[in-house]
Amino acid sequence: MTISVRVFDTILDERKLKDTVSRNSADFWKPFCKSAGWTFSHERIHSFADLKYLMSRKIKEDVIIFSGHGMEDGFYLSNGDMLNQEAIESILGEIPSKNHGKIIIFSSCYMGKSAGLCQSLKDYFGARTLFAYQHLMADRFCFLFESILLSSIEQAWSKKEAFSLKDFEDFKTNTSFMKNMNEEKVKKHPMLMF
Repeated sequence: MTISVRVFDTILDERKLKDTVSRNSADFWKPFCKSAGWTFSHERIHSFADLKYLMSRKIKEDVIIFSGHGMEDGFYLSNGDMLNQEAIESILGEIPSKNHGKIIIFSSCYMGKSAGLCQSLKDYFGARTLFAYQHLMADRFCFLFESILLSSIEQAWSKKEAFSLKDFEDFKTNTSFMKNMNEEKVKKHPMLMF
């Protein structure tokens, strides 16, 4: 079984908050997925309205990557909306069950530091698994970790197995040498699995 990836992109450069087009992680993921033999699609996501609309449609891809700015308290959309506990509880409404069972990756800084938020987001999306970073992360290192992670998931799936916590621990062991490439003196692997 091969991987299929959908990327939801938000803004990149916080100095240009009105710039909603320069961030484009599709520039990495589209050729990477093509070379891996995976299917790929890409959407811009600027607001809660966009998120509600996009999640109301059937998403065929197995993996959804939210690419943008994050903090311990949530994931920022281009217009400043924050995907957080409050938004889940009072603004967004339910995700249709047709989009449950996905692998969700928050390709953003610090969200993994809040296990409660990550677990709430996993439950909200009805995700099979959710991955998030607990450190400051540059895009290029996110791409590196995530491409290896998805390749590891594909390897498990090719054996008709689920990607387990043991598989994730193996992934962390195999990529531990990279943990200080992004930031010095990092003691823990940057990525967490929920």
